[in-house]
Amino acid sequence: MGQKDLAAKQFERSPEVFADIINALVYEGEQVTDARNLRPAPTESLYAAKNGVLRNQYNDVSKYEIKEGRIAVQYTLENQSRPDYRILLRKAGYEGAIYRQQYDGGDTYPAITLVLYWGDRRWKPGTDLHSFFGRKKIHSMAREYIDNISLHIYPMKHLPKEIRQRFKSDMRVVADYLAEGKAYIPTKQRITDVEGTMRILYALTGETDFIDNLGELQKQQEKGEKITMEYALTRMKREGREQGIKEGKKEGKKEGMIHCAKAFVQEAMVQKQSQEYILSMLQTCFQLKEEEAVSLYREGAVRP
Repeated sequence: MGQKDLAAKQFERSPEVFADIINALVYEGEQVTDARNLRPAPTESLYAAKNGVLRNQYNDVSKYEIKEGRIAVQYTLENQSRPDYRILLRKAGYEGAIYRQQYDGGDTYPAITLVLYWGDRRWKPGTDLHSFFGRKKIHSMAREYIDNISLHIYPMKHLPKEIRQRFKSDMRVVADYLAEGKAYIPTKQRITDVEGTMRILYALTGETDFIDNLGELQKQQEKGEKITMEYALTRMKREGREQGIKEGKKEGKKEGMIHCAKAFVQEAMVQKQSQEYILSMLQTCFQLKEEEAVSLYREGAVRP
């Protein structure tokens, strides 16, 4: 599993975020699923391989919704960072295991699986079994008997605004930042899970500022500071400017040292000082590396 999938999995384990995703995507923004009614569901199931050996398979995040003391529905979130047509078969295996388990039990309940696609490329593989087997030479009459399992895929980096507005949790912050890119305008929405939000943004964008400033953001949150994307990005920009100033001063000091070293080399050569003496002075007095000292000496030696 890639870092994107792992970060998303960790982020979605929060009952509040999980419930928010279900309400936004399944119930179109209606607050149907309550985070307080969610319980962890197994993410491992078994299947028999070709040689008869039992193997395990894992889905990402799965939770039961409990109503009146019984399981009303089992929701599963699958994270994908790359298009993969085989996820159709995985879904069939996951949900098949859930329903098979109910066969010997008393209660029955539906299984709902959502695929959260975090990739940049458009999802081209088919999203149902009929299209999956579309290129196979199957008799047209037989096709009518193929149960059509479908994927419910959501391109999380490209969700339209009307869908993103349904989110109430930290997922709104993540979805907006990914979808709007450079046009993103930070909001004053409070970030509840600072670590999870910063880590998933880092994993999905590669922007190290989210990780570099995580510790300080957590400290400020512990002190009672309201952490928002506006606050976080303002701090990151300030830290970036300060670091740039430090680097600029360091670079300027280095350039000044090189300028003085060049003048020294010219004067030493006029005085016909030995190469050994000049190189030694460059390294000890001007604190240059050996290769830098040699380069400056050669540069001075070829000047007219």
